Amino acid sequence: MKDFDPKRSGPYFLIGNHVLPLDAFFSSFAIKGYGIPVASSFVFMNFWRRLALKNLIDTIVKRKGQSDIITIRDIRRHTKQGHIIQIYPSGNTSYYGDSTESVYSTAKLFKLEKIDVICAKTMGGYFAKPRWRNNRAKKAYLEIEIFTLFKGEELKEMSVEEIFEKMHGSYYQNDYTWNRERKIEYKGKNLLEGSHMVIYACPECNAINHMNSKGDSIYCEKCGTKGTINKYGFIDGTKFDNFVDWGSFQENLLKQNINNRYEFEIKVNKLDLSNFKRISFGTGKLVYEKGIFSIKNNKIDWNFDINKMTSMVYTERDEFSFDYNDETYMFITEKPKLLLDITNYKKEDLDNV
Repeated sequence: MKDFDPKRSGPYFLIGNHVLPLDAFFSSFAIKGYGIPVASSFVFMNFWRRLALKNLIDTIVKRKGQSDIITIRDIRRHTKQGHIIQIYPSGNTSYYGDSTESVYSTAKLFKLEKIDVICAKTMGGYFAKPRWRNNRAKKAYLEIEIFTLFKGEELKEMSVEEIFEKMHGSYYQNDYTWNRERKIEYKGKNLLEGSHMVIYACPECNAINHMNSKGDSIYCEKCGTKGTINKYGFIDGTKFDNFVDWGSFQENLLKQNINNRYEFEIKVNKLDLSNFKRISFGTGKLVYEKGIFSIKNNKIDWNFDINKMTSMVYTERDEFSFDYNDETYMFITEKPKLLLDITNYKKEDLDNV
């Protein structure tokens, strides 16, 4: 620990890179008391998680469509009572093994509150249990480094831009870069099963939406290219030995092929986030073509214009959610990252027209 007394009391913000669904739980081991998490309402769609967050600890819920003023009011109420507030500025857990983009408004919050900000940086979490895998590695090894990032007095003199840049840099982590030096072994079964939920393009034949995975392997169903995970978490047998570089490759490839036609098998739900309920509309084939998502089964015949979709997010292991005409929809799919990237890059394409 650097410049941080784990026995100190609040108020302060506890932040860090978001790798595991239970990041907040592990980080709280190293401090006195626990941090009250600021959680998206999507988190509460899971019954057992909702039960724990509502009954075992306090939680600040950020509801979709809710003004940030309400969330800030709840945060201030807790800080005035001397509580620790736990928040993950990146919002999303890691897709590929490195930190995702940070939310700029978090820096504005720190500037507004002017209390200490403590950083808990997790290393090895992606190899222990990435978001796409059902099980964790056996006896998984993690390192958590905790340090004081900002003093409250220091924040008074800094611009929001300076706060943002230092904040994001403080917890940026690439687990592949880290383990090239550390050489920690991660053992277990089915360590690549589910990886096709984030890896959707073949680096050999450039096919998109033909990747699949099973056991300790990821493979292209079109050309047969196959990669196998080794004991250090790297991929043997493919052009890329890590998902950070592979992810960058596939996103650039998708941008070049954003107007192609893609098909997906999905389960369709509407969400009532106020009451944490989901309404099922069954399964169906989702077709993407020319900026439109179309889905049809015996219950529905819907078209979604990507340009009108908002608040797109890849939640949990296999869930892609978005808002459309004041409704929230969730698709359960084997390719949530591809759906997210299609919507984001098609929007960019439309903006550049």
